[in-house]
Parts: sequence; C-alpha cells; structure tokens
Amino acid sequence: MAIKKKSFAEIKGKFSKQAKFKTDRFFDLGDAFLDATGLPGPAMGHINMFLGHSDTGKTTALVKTAVDAQKKGILPVFIITEQKWDFPHAKLMGLEVEELVDEETGEIEYEGFFLFNNQFEYIEQITDYINELLDAQKKGELEYDLLLLWDSVGSVPCKMTFDGKGGKQHNASVLSDKIGMGLNQRISGSRRVDSQFTNTLVIVNQPWVELPDNPFGQPKIKAKGGESVWLNSTLVFRFGNQKNAGTNPLSAVKSGRKVKFATKSKVSIMKNHVNGLGYEDGKIIVTAHGFLKGKDAAEEKKSLEQYKNEYAEYWNNQLGEGGDFDIKEGPSEYKDEE
Repeated sequence: MAIKKKSFAEIKGKFSKQAKFKTDRFFDLGDAFLDATGLPGPAMGHINMFLGHSDTGKTTALVKTAVDAQKKGILPVFIITEQKWDFPHAKLMGLEVEELVDEETGEIEYEGFFLFNNQFEYIEQITDYINELLDAQKKGELEYDLLLLWDSVGSVPCKMTFDGKGGKQHNASVLSDKIGMGLNQRISGSRRVDSQFTNTLVIVNQPWVELPDNPFGQPKIKAKGGESVWLNSTLVFRFGNQKNAGTNPLSAVKSGRKVKFATKSKVSIMKNHVNGLGYEDGKIIVTAHGFLKGKDAAEEKKSLEQYKNEYAEYWNNQLGEGGDFDIKEGPSEYKDEE
C-alpha cells in the first residue's frame, strides 16, 4: 500500500512560523551626525550603545536623541547613574524643559515631557524600574512609546558588589541576566507589528582598553559591564579613538579670558545589526548646542564660523563682553589610529 506524502507547503504551514516586524526607524540627531556616521541616530525598538572615552560626545548624542523623541511624541526616560546630569545644558541643546523655583526654599525643579530618575544604587534597581515602566505600559497606565536613556551602565555596581561582597565579574553576571535574558526580549519584542508600542533603550558606556597580545597588535576598545552589554546591543556607536579620547578641545578667547567652546571628536559605527550600514571614519564637532559638521579642515572652518555667528550673543555672555573673539586649539589627541 502506497503511503501518501504530505506536500512541503502543508508541512511548512504547520511548522514554520515567522514574526512580522515594523519598518526600521531611527532617531534623528541632525545632519552633522548623519554625515559622520551614515545613520540618523539610534534605531527604534532596539538596544543601542554610545561607547567612548570621557568628553567625546556621548552625552550630547544622548540629549539630542531625547530632543528628537519629544518632537515625535515618544516619552524620554532619563536613567542617570553618573550624577553629572545638567538640565540647563540639556535645554541649550533643545530639550523642552521648564525651570520651576520654589519661592520659599529656592529649590529648583525641572518639568517637561520626560521622566527622570537618578535614585539608583545598583543595577537591579535600574532593571526593576525599566520593567516597572514596561509593565505599566502593558496595563494601559503609560500610553506612550518609551525612549529609555541610561547614563551610564559602567558607573553602577550590582547589589552584591554594592554590599561589598562582589566584584566586576558579579556586575557582568547580573547585566547578562537582567539585560540578556530579560530586557533584550522586551525591547526587541516591541518591534513586532502586533505590539502597540515601540520601546528603545540607549546605553551610554565608557570603555576599557584591552592591550594587544603581541608587539605588533593594536589595543582594542571593550565595553564596561562585560560582553553581555555588547552582545545585546544591536547598534553601537563609538566616540573618539580606541586607546584614548582622540579629541581636540577648542577655546573661545577674548581679552585674556578663555572658555571651552567646542571639541573636535570622532564617531563611527562599531556594530550594526539593523541594516549593516554606517561609516567607520566619521569626524564631528561637539558644542554646547549640539553637533557640527567637520569631515575636513574646510568644513570645520565653515561650521565653526557659522556656529560662532549664530550663537554670538551666548558666547559673548560667557566671555563677559561683546565683540568678536578668537578660537584657539588646545592639546590634541585628534589623529587617526593605525
């Protein structure tokens, strides 16, 4: 007796399941960022990382992402663990925030379309907070797409380390468990077409430098917090060089007074599992108001002159008097790595 085989289409229909996802969308950090990286900004519905040494442009990118989120009606959630946050600085870059002063105490509060929390002591409190927000969203108590902004992941220990009983390996283990086995699924799952909301996590992180294992090798930049943060980040932007900041500070100078004016930095795509695109040799200028184009000397000069003229009143106030001022370069690490 002949056995009738099922058609492959019937088998495939029964056992092959494919989720459908929303079209890729990105936050817009401006033309200068797009020119430098080849991408508008962080990818929505993904875990993104801004990785780099101090003062290379990471926090500027974080704030500009929040600014664009506000414009799009996406709720920014600031998760601050470095305690270096400054609302007046964020307002300069376009964040919509109102300063409220208590007439009796003189205390200042900041209000606007955002959530802000800096009362964290260890990693588990942060991941619990994020999950609390996602649970509230699921229950209909928080009816917004969320942009979760964590600055920075490498500055906070796990509970065991906080209690003096652990170390770096325990921090890495907790991040692997809480992000790799938990938050990653909830964030990436929000990209499914059947998900009402799209949620994004942007992590700011500082690196450590892995030295080469031979005299001819090159040092490699590694993310703090262990491999899990790197592995679960779909899109990683690197700011500055690998072994150092790779920046060049610029100062505004007039009548003997000097103030920080801008920083020539670099930004590149280290990892892109969204669409595979992006540049590895981008150059950019970081200012108090955002990013400027600076791919070569001619573009740098043009950008700085335009910025200087547009914000002349602001910089004259910083210098304490009106009139023109000079721009001077400081000690530089601004050179390409081999």
